[in-house]
Amino acid sequence: MRSLKITTGLATAAVLLAVSATPALATKEKPKVFFGHFTASKFGQTISPTSTVTAKGKGTISTFKVGPLTLECATKSGFTLGAKAVIEAERSSNFKTDVKISGCKTKLKFGSGGVLEDATVSFGKGLAMEFHANGSAALGNPTGEVKILETVPVQVKVAGHKCKLFIPAQDVPSKDLTKPEKEYEAASYGTSKELLEEKFWKKYPSHEKERLEISWEMKKIRSYVPVEPGKCEYDKGTEGLYEPEGEGLPNRVEFKSGVFEAELEEFEIKNGELGFDPTPSEF
Repeated sequence: MRSLKITTGLATAAVLLAVSATPALATKEKPKVFFGHFTASKFGQTISPTSTVTAKGKGTISTFKVGPLTLECATKSGFTLGAKAVIEAERSSNFKTDVKISGCKTKLKFGSGGVLEDATVSFGKGLAMEFHANGSAALGNPTGEVKILETVPVQVKVAGHKCKLFIPAQDVPSKDLTKPEKEYEAASYGTSKELLEEKFWKKYPSHEKERLEISWEMKKIRSYVPVEPGKCEYDKGTEGLYEPEGEGLPNRVEFKSGVFEAELEEFEIKNGELGFDPTPSEF
């Protein structure tokens, strides 16, 4: 199928201001802020909430620190992330996907259990992630409603250890909710374009297939470890902040300095196209 692949470089979603052609004496209007749209299409189908399409991708992790754990992630295939998205619109300012994480291990001290040698770390069903055109991003649990992001926290399990670590739903960066017009640098988007052979032109009128690429650098990710007598004791040397029981919450140690840097590539729709368009247009 492939004859030549052209990849456009990843670039943080740009802020484009709509320029008005009205006379200088006209009433001044606040310039419209535009960050771009995620785009999707499929041959012979109009994408909508009642006619969705599925996209899949894969990727790699470069840096991953959650709670007191610094992770090393590697697999034989080289891909430590697998992603799946159900798309409901042909143009959208948000992109939601479930990300499965694999091949991660740690050797860091975790609670009162001492040093762990090559302990496997798992994330259950993974993380539900929502990316925004302005470069911010949010995390949640795929078992819940991603759009609302009020979900059951994701449990991070460390083989052979009694302590439990949880990642709650959250926005990265958190200030995005108060300043939605601002551009952020948590995530970057790009589109790879593959020139196709003539026999595929019927399904791809542009003679190209587009695939979405996403990279992110999330910092200050929050997580917590419940303190349970006899199972997971609080260690005063822990870098987290101890929070005593209160307001319906159990004793726990909270961490606010998690880092997650990774990228997804070849995110595609079968017989369709998926990408990011930074140019202004009517939504």
